[in-house]
Amino acid sequence: MPYSPLMSRVAVTKRISTLLLIVGPATTLAISPFSNFDPINLIKMVFVASCSFGIIFILIPGMREHLGRLPRGVRTAALTFISWMSLVMFVSGAPLNQQFWGVFGRNNGYLGYLCLIIILLATAMIQVRSFYHKLVDALVLTAVPTTIYAMFQIAGKDPISWSLMAPFATLGNVNFSSAFFGLGSICATVLALAPNQRVYVRALLLAMVVIDLFIILETGSIQGFMIYLAGMGFAGFFFVRAHKPLRILQIPYLFLGLVGFAFTALALNNIGPLARFVFGETILFRFDYWYAGWAMTLRNPVFGVGLDSYGDWYREVRGEMATLRTTPDRITNTAHNIYLDISASGGFPLIFAYLFLLGYAVRAAWRLARRERAFNPYFVALFSTWVAYLIQAAISINQIGVGIWGWMFTGALIGYEIATRKDAIIRAEPKPTKDSPQLPASIALLGIVGAGVGFVLAFVPFNADAKFKDALQTGNAVEQFAQAKALGATAYHMELALDAAIKANNEPLASEIVIELLDHYPRDFMAWQVRQVLSSTTPEDRERAYERLKEMDPFNPNL
Repeated sequence: MPYSPLMSRVAVTKRISTLLLIVGPATTLAISPFSNFDPINLIKMVFVASCSFGIIFILIPGMREHLGRLPRGVRTAALTFISWMSLVMFVSGAPLNQQFWGVFGRNNGYLGYLCLIIILLATAMIQVRSFYHKLVDALVLTAVPTTIYAMFQIAGKDPISWSLMAPFATLGNVNFSSAFFGLGSICATVLALAPNQRVYVRALLLAMVVIDLFIILETGSIQGFMIYLAGMGFAGFFFVRAHKPLRILQIPYLFLGLVGFAFTALALNNIGPLARFVFGETILFRFDYWYAGWAMTLRNPVFGVGLDSYGDWYREVRGEMATLRTTPDRITNTAHNIYLDISASGGFPLIFAYLFLLGYAVRAAWRLARRERAFNPYFVALFSTWVAYLIQAAISINQIGVGIWGWMFTGALIGYEIATRKDAIIRAEPKPTKDSPQLPASIALLGIVGAGVGFVLAFVPFNADAKFKDALQTGNAVEQFAQAKALGATAYHMELALDAAIKANNEPLASEIVIELLDHYPRDFMAWQVRQVLSSTTPEDRERAYERLKEMDPFNPNL
């Protein structure tokens, strides 16, 4: 059947909507503890890549028509982001495989961000009001199994012996689970405030919010509380504005919000009455990480240091105070700030392109807020949760199980604004009938092929990690080294093989691994350390290793 955009738009939109409503929950919930050394991020990337490439292949035949539904600025920013990432890959000098798939435990490389951009654009393209309502519902529903699992972990009944009973659910870290429960609680609370909400649904939503706030308390991470309060602060304003008896409180409400923001900002610097609740040693560490990310950006303002290559440069740019604050071995491979991670990775052009996308979402939210004078729970949930995500992004990592919702909600605000315009074409999905347009077989096949391409690209590091885990369990350093050289493996896998060789007193193997490491990852600090102390290292090479270590960690007194 020949492709006709006019005849097939509804069918294409419906298929993409289904994929988007699947990818969010699947990405948050997917884990692979029995097959992988990294049981969290790699399996999530498999779902994200499969769905996003399936979406882009479905759109290929009518790409111009579909992209034409987006504001020109959004198209330009997204194209700039993708193009600049592609350029950075080849001119930054960082290892290509590291840039493409990302470092171990993060996977914030080219593939990850390409998939997130595709998902953002696809979410904005839908422009069907009911879809965005379902997207908010999907986040709340995803929180249900996540909540149940976290409660099992708190009760010490986790069926998987990996968590030490810490309530990180399916996200690998209590900070990430705290943030996710904060985002989900905002949506659930706003939906509970909906004027026509059924009583039993309202009760269930509020009960889940109470449980999730309890879980956040159990995590010991304040991220969830901070973003929940921030999100509900914005939601509360819309609630006050929509109810005539409360409108007189709008100005005092805004004033109190500004005061709360000011006190929180002061507390981050250990000043004011909130300092004892907010400030801690980890805040100081984050200041160190933010400083390093900004220093990398200023040093490499055009192309950055390379995608997901922050960790290669952290020691060199962190400064003396950060080096000596605890021990020189307190290092990180992320700025704990998504904006600085992006700017450090790809310079100012990359972060400006991303901020431009966020700016369009802000503009869409502003237009919606001016039009929607009544309390629209779905718009309020979208906007409040999105703002909370932006705040969380300033203090945390782009963990894909949480981040997927932030990128989808960015696209959702843009698409929802277009879908709710008075002059918008009616895009409501028709009731299925025998005459409803069906997705052409050729387009469906393209979608399957695209999903396969995405799956293969994400499966490469997934498979390499799984095989390395098998080798790790044998305790055989030679086998570990063989698997650490596989396509998709990371510098960390090779470092573990090097550590195993050292512990086995196998210096020839350790020397071979060091050569391999420095060949593929010339800024690997551990490899230079080992080269310096190996007995087989010549005096000249030992001196060179020392000089290289001092260049890479200039304030380290232990070298």
